[in-house]
Amino acid sequence: MLTAAGRGADGEQILRQGVVRPAAEIGAAVLGLVAEGRHREGRALLDACVRARTPEEAARSVEPAPPVLVPLLLAAAREVSDERHWDLVHALRVAGLAT
Repeated sequence: MLTAAGRGADGEQILRQGVVRPAAEIGAAVLGLVAEGRHREGRALLDACVRARTPEEAARSVEPAPPVLVPLLLAAAREVSDERHWDLVHALRVAGLAT
């Protein structure tokens, strides 16, 4: 929304601030955004999480609802790189969160 209003820098700053929250809070925020139909914002938050955190930390973000969040997180990782995607798949498996 901020980008559409010409406030892209503000939107990026909010994402950077949001991605430092505990992983479970990020997952809960994404669930809320998706429930409100704000899929683009949810994807942006997961993208920032995948880019800024280790695969192990990013994997913990799916804990609030693995069946919903695992596919979204893996899609975000796939957009970053094949290597990041596979690292995240491994981290999810090790954490027992893969579906």
